[in-house]
Amino acid sequence: DIHDFMKDEDLDEALALIVKIMMKPDIPQVQAIALINKLQAMSAKFGILATYYTTVAKGPSGSINNTKKNVYYTMKESTDKMVDALKYVARYSLGA
Repeated sequence: DIHDFMKDEDLDEALALIVKIMMKPDIPQVQAIALINKLQAMSAKFGILATYYTTVAKGPSGSINNTKKNVYYTMKESTDKMVDALKYVARYSLGA
């Protein structure tokens, strides 16, 4: 389970937010703006941690640190894409 492996509350929250958005994609404009700020901050954290695990805490392929690096890079990319979609919703009022 990713929660037990990563031990990162922000990662858990980001995943939970993504699942909520998938279940109810019609997001009001005001809520989209708040989500943009929150997810973009989380994305920045994930990017910093991915770089940390790439450089400072570098591990060989298959190691725990290497796996964490990959998870953080994936979460950064995924949250960035979610933020881009939410920006579109916020800009054009496409939500509920």
